[in-house]
Amino acid sequence: MIKQKNKNTKVELHDVLTYFIDHPKLSIPEIAKQMDVSIPTVTKMVNELINKNYIYSIGKIEQGEGRPPTLYTINPEIGYFIGVDIKHNYIRIGLIDFSGNIQMIKNLSYTIDNTEKSLNELCSLIQNFIKESNINSTLIISIQINISGRVNPTLGISHTMFSFLEDPISEVLEYKLGHPITIENDTRSMFFGEIYKGCIDKEKDIIYINLSWGLGSALMVNGQVVKGKSGFSGELGHFYAFDNEILCHCGKRGCLETEVSGSALYRTCIEEINKGKQSILSEKVINDPKNFTLEDIIEAINKEDVLCIELMEQIAIKLGKQIANLINLLNPELIVIGGSLARTGDYLLLPLKLTLKKYTLNAVNKDSKILLSNLKDEAGIIGACYLARCNYLKGLK
Repeated sequence: MIKQKNKNTKVELHDVLTYFIDHPKLSIPEIAKQMDVSIPTVTKMVNELINKNYIYSIGKIEQGEGRPPTLYTINPEIGYFIGVDIKHNYIRIGLIDFSGNIQMIKNLSYTIDNTEKSLNELCSLIQNFIKESNINSTLIISIQINISGRVNPTLGISHTMFSFLEDPISEVLEYKLGHPITIENDTRSMFFGEIYKGCIDKEKDIIYINLSWGLGSALMVNGQVVKGKSGFSGELGHFYAFDNEILCHCGKRGCLETEVSGSALYRTCIEEINKGKQSILSEKVINDPKNFTLEDIIEAINKEDVLCIELMEQIAIKLGKQIANLINLLNPELIVIGGSLARTGDYLLLPLKLTLKKYTLNAVNKDSKILLSNLKDEAGIIGACYLARCNYLKGLK
């Protein structure tokens, strides 16, 4: 979404093109008025966009008096963008046209490892997706890939996954795939998905929580998404929170993620069933453990399985205590809970709200509303696709 320029801001070609994306049918006088730019300047930019085939004329506006202005619209087939959202044991790959219309989304089995084999498999899945899309590969403008952990999007480096590479992962993938590549932390990309298509409206101070297999967060302060010096902000899952001696995948012990995450829910569910607790999942856990998944637990919660609901409530309370600290610290106007566990609905939200009320200052709590994402775990693929286009537009001269 483009913000209207003020008189002291120079309008670039990408600003006008982005405005066309946000507003499908525009005339030159309308653009000049809304962006506070002279008609000759807008005319020059529109002609340049026409010559580059980004936009085209769709005729004149019928009006009562005066000369009818010509309407222009974006050319959706000028190019396509691919988003890749890497999850715990699968990936979601999506394709959008230049207008932002989703053309294709596929879920594919994939387990990410910090190995050359896993990297090559990722490339093969993306290449096969491009072939199946029937899109001329020369029209693929760029590919955005979401990776969990510590990601430096500016340098194109992942310090958590594929960290064995000597060169930036973005450069390696660009060489292997033959398309421009950008990367982003998965939670921050989900946050961008919420901004583009989710429940976020005009709020400027926001905490986004990604409660999936792991636990991550993203922040917006005064309208700006916080990335930190190297892009590593938002590692909520690695707050020291428990004296539990459980080893986190980061190599440290006591991280919040060890007890507040989908992986923690999965682990404790198995532990409790093996101790003799009853659940509709008992038979599968005992007799078919290799095929037991987090998805089974989410479904069981929504089927009102008592054990799984109790475990989810415990996670909600522990998470609520940490979000309460963030509310007291940052005084946000909105907290959004996303990720796969957001699909448990009120089984997560109600105990979370009660905990926030208990552990936050009343005056601060009143400023903050909390919502479950309406995109749930779809936010990542939406964010990836739109970030691919956004990054391209920023570099357009």
